[in-house]
Amino acid sequence: MRLPEVKPGDDLVKLILESASKVAGGLNDGDIVVITSKIISKAYNLLVRLDGIKPSRKALKIAEKTGGDPRFIQAVLDNSDEILFVLPFSKLVEKGVINIERMSKNPARAYEAAEKSPYKLIVRRGGQIYSSAGLDTSNHPVGVASVPPENPDKFAKEIRDRILELTGKEVAVIITDTEMWISFGSLDFARGSSGIEVVSRNLGEPDLYGKPKFGGVDCVAHEIACASALLMGQTNEGIPAVIIRGYKYVKSEEGISDYQLKPEAVRIAVKETVKSSVKILGLKWLLKLLVK
Repeated sequence: MRLPEVKPGDDLVKLILESASKVAGGLNDGDIVVITSKIISKAYNLLVRLDGIKPSRKALKIAEKTGGDPRFIQAVLDNSDEILFVLPFSKLVEKGVINIERMSKNPARAYEAAEKSPYKLIVRRGGQIYSSAGLDTSNHPVGVASVPPENPDKFAKEIRDRILELTGKEVAVIITDTEMWISFGSLDFARGSSGIEVVSRNLGEPDLYGKPKFGGVDCVAHEIACASALLMGQTNEGIPAVIIRGYKYVKSEEGISDYQLKPEAVRIAVKETVKSSVKILGLKWLLKLLVK
């Protein structure tokens, strides 16, 4: 659904309903409304202006080492729980891990964009992992970045309830965000949801031969986010919301936050994985991983 340029203070739900009326005859019971995080940030004025940010000593130090804008780095620090690691994007391009020429119609312009962001700070924010804390400067005036909502499940529930109030229709709502992934480009993820079962619960269900299946746990919300992204696009398409109609989903009051791993759980998972790998593959495996 195309929407007019969303501005702080706009009634986002009414804009979505007006567009839905034009393109789909309105919303139906059982529809899934998929919305980008960015237009929520715009409507609720979750924006930062870099010219009003004073970088801390830490931000200046990171900027010196990465070549980034210290004001933007400070904004990332302000909106993060912790920095997990630094992704050396330009180094991965140089080493051939990321092939920019296969990802762009205009490689020269792509290299120019990559040079402006040689490193990415990967952070934990509100129980989820983001690059650059989810701050996004694209499709904003120069010097302005949008900040993802702190509790996307809450926003999804509020939007879903308002749609029910205004239309009488029971829908599910998924809030999405685009993240960069090394091998093939970017993927859209569900950051918040309401009204839909986030993960299918078919682990251990019998397969065609009656054996309990190790699998069947589809990340339903994320898969819907990815499918919607094909319609939304990433540049100037102007389609920040999509209606999914006809998909039979399980209704649920759970949200994305119900499936987030706590930091301690992540550390345990990493620790146990390394321990098991060394035990089974030997210490040379670890040395090879670290040295190469």
